[in-house]
Amino acid sequence: MSKLNHYMAQTSLSAFFAYCQSKKLPMAFYRLPHQSEVEVVAQKNPVVRKVFPGTAHIYEQGFLMAPFVENQFSTKIFIQPDVYTTADNLPPLNFALQILEYTEDKQKAKKRFANKVQFKKSIKQIRKKIKAGWFKKIVAARVIKHTKPLNFDEIKFFETLCKKYPTAFVSLVSSQEYGTWIGASPEVLLQVNEQGFTTYSLAGTMANTAWNEKVGWGEKEQVEQNLVSEYILQSLEQITKDTPEITGPDTIVAGNLLHLCTSFTYKNVPHFNWQKAVDVLHPTPAVAGLPKNEAVNYILQNELSPRSYYSGYLGPVNLDGEINLFVNLRCMQVTKKNLMLYVGCGVTSDSKPSKEWKETKIKAETLLSVLKETPQKLKVSKSFTTLLTDEHREKNSAPASATLQAEGNS
Repeated sequence: MSKLNHYMAQTSLSAFFAYCQSKKLPMAFYRLPHQSEVEVVAQKNPVVRKVFPGTAHIYEQGFLMAPFVENQFSTKIFIQPDVYTTADNLPPLNFALQILEYTEDKQKAKKRFANKVQFKKSIKQIRKKIKAGWFKKIVAARVIKHTKPLNFDEIKFFETLCKKYPTAFVSLVSSQEYGTWIGASPEVLLQVNEQGFTTYSLAGTMANTAWNEKVGWGEKEQVEQNLVSEYILQSLEQITKDTPEITGPDTIVAGNLLHLCTSFTYKNVPHFNWQKAVDVLHPTPAVAGLPKNEAVNYILQNELSPRSYYSGYLGPVNLDGEINLFVNLRCMQVTKKNLMLYVGCGVTSDSKPSKEWKETKIKAETLLSVLKETPQKLKVSKSFTTLLTDEHREKNSAPASATLQAEGNS
């Protein structure tokens, strides 16, 4: 699919976001790692498509977002690319279809928030299970409720994330049913392009300090990395006999954190096998544990708060001939009054509860530090906003022949 042709009059990202919110249109803004361009996918109608288990979407184009585990609260969704363009080439704000008022009375999962004592106790329980031979690793997660600043500006926050974390996949995804999610993920789940299939083993974390760089990685972090790498090799043997090119493990920088990372590239896997690859990989031991099914069940039964889309995956699919899916880490959900930050840590037999608690706090700073740096929007009256939108629409109305989606696929 090709992006939109250039429009003479420019629509701002903030105005576009406000328009989609007012019309309840599903949309996604994202910036790929090492790129400067912000890309935009949005629908003309408010009904986001749910992708149910077993449904094939191998050749479809759009933005895919999947939860950690699909259930009645969180479903894999596919945002259709009725609008597919870049932030500097947004269309006039007149593309929403005129349809009946759309409402979705969706039941929401209740969130409970683990304090320090509770979280450390959960780490001890997991460690005990591991030493008893039940698991090799479990990823423990928690939700941090942070009061949303007055006049919090999602777009400025997104733009600040893009500037601060140039090597991350930065995204802002919003739909009426599933809310607004913002994140800066360092972890590739699957990339498919002319070079082949690429996935990462990203496991092992420590603070980005001069001392840690000097001391190097401990045994616990190296064990975590090896577990995930072995899992990837064994999992992808189910869909290909191709021998991958392996790079690493190397130390990569993700803002205030250091990670151990190994990349695996398979050059002779048919493009149509990408969905099978995702299905065998997700959730990896980097976000769930080992053995996978047992670890997932333990998480579902014991974590205080459902993960929802945290530690799921998201990204553009079959746009410009590529697939770029990332694990949804360093993310938060924006609610009416709060910012819900999701963080986790890998627990092995050598884990220390105090150290794991500290790791989750450091990971939360990926977003909290940006919050401190982000200017907030001015409060504008509703009547003024309506007037501004109407004026913008009159100035930027496209000719009747203009189309929002260029014809043909790239």
